[in-house]
Amino acid sequence: MLSMCPRIVSLVLLTLQVTVGPSGQAFAAPQSDIVVDAVVATVDDKPITLSELRSRLVPPRHLSLAEAKRDQEALKTLDALILEKLIEQEAAAKRISATDADIEEYLNEVAKRNTLSKAEFEKALLAEGRSLSGYKQQVRLDILKTRLISSMARGGVSVSDAEVDEYVRSHSETNQTGESVKLRQIFISSFGRDATTLEARATEVSQALEAGDGFAEIAQRFSEGPHASEGGLIGVVATSDLSESVANTVASLDEGEWSTPVESDGGLQIFFVEQRFENSDDQEENQNEELRNEARQSLQQQKSQEKLSSFFSSELYKNHAVDKKL
Repeated sequence: MLSMCPRIVSLVLLTLQVTVGPSGQAFAAPQSDIVVDAVVATVDDKPITLSELRSRLVPPRHLSLAEAKRDQEALKTLDALILEKLIEQEAAAKRISATDADIEEYLNEVAKRNTLSKAEFEKALLAEGRSLSGYKQQVRLDILKTRLISSMARGGVSVSDAEVDEYVRSHSETNQTGESVKLRQIFISSFGRDATTLEARATEVSQALEAGDGFAEIAQRFSEGPHASEGGLIGVVATSDLSESVANTVASLDEGEWSTPVESDGGLQIFFVEQRFENSDDQEENQNEELRNEARQSLQQQKSQEKLSSFFSSELYKNHAVDKKL
């Protein structure tokens, strides 16, 4: 349960002033307390310190406790740190891990894709203001989060025939003359990432796509959406159901083409048009069963998305003891 206890646990250094008494005897009296470090939050009794929070700011800043309480970036960064600790604790509870070998394999793949040696790759990171150790930690968390999502996806969600019937009825345009598309996506979350890190992640995905691997395979590896395990499949969607920005993006794509990253709430999306349907009366009967299957998949993905969103925004905080002190 999330606790908002205001008490701050601090490590202090006492500075002493030497004072001479009336008898001529010298004694030390405390002059002031200087805060060296403080616990600004705990997750399952594991502390997050002020110095750790300062080091995660971009660029790092030496904030006092009072300044940190008023600094919106510091508060946002603390929320990201808490979520990272929650992911680590939940992964440990589920016996999910990211080994050094997993991380090295990922780094080698990224370096190879950019035709860089390991030393050149580290140099490129430093040029972007990032350390190799910091990048490894981000990779580790990405792997843990992806494996947590995969473990949840294996549990599945159920969709009844009545729900499929209602979905088809409410999306009746997919059974009428008009265009529908079988759509996949790769979702890259912006949570816990600054603009530079988010762009770097999008570049990695784009380079993997350009290397010739199938979109579904890349989605399984990189997408942070709930349908990643299905290769990012959204389903068959009527173009009239798409938002204006997504419809405009999809309209320019032929079958087998993917889009450039598109900004959305919470991150970036890369869309892929697998197939286009120009529905007609002759096609309606043949497509009906496929559309019902796609409707079922869409509903399953929608429910999975809701389950995943609830897990990372609510359930994690209920499963662990969080005490935020700022």
